[in-house]
Amino acid sequence: MQNSKRTMQNLAFILCIVQCAFFIASCSIPNLESAECVEARDSARQFYSFHFGNEMRPSADNFKARERYLTPRYFAALATYPEKERDPFTLTTEYPRTFKLAECKAASPDSIDLKIQLYWRDDTKTVQQEVQANFVKQDGKWLLDGVGSKGR
Repeated sequence: MQNSKRTMQNLAFILCIVQCAFFIASCSIPNLESAECVEARDSARQFYSFHFGNEMRPSADNFKARERYLTPRYFAALATYPEKERDPFTLTTEYPRTFKLAECKAASPDSIDLKIQLYWRDDTKTVQQEVQANFVKQDGKWLLDGVGSKGR
């Protein structure tokens, strides 16, 4: 009698463990983005967080501070970018307050296009705009290679 009771308890315990394992496995959320987009999003978030957290005005010093996030080609192109023009990373003259990473499309294993949503807020409304950022993978790192309008 004791053995059958212990066997029933062990069986119930094992069933509980199996049920918990199935429950945990069913709760995972599938990632619908490509691996390239997942990797590049982290770099995009780091760049735009740095950009929004520092002086956004176009200048040689500000571009130099962002060099580690940019491809050499794009950084060289910014060397001739006129100061006091619109921000080349948001394509605006009035700097937004915040950003959000939106839709990502992998153009190739080493290139993605990522929509960046930009937001301005005043007392009465919130305004949103989008730009398209191109990130490429060079030497194992995702780097910003250009920014264009969303229709690019």
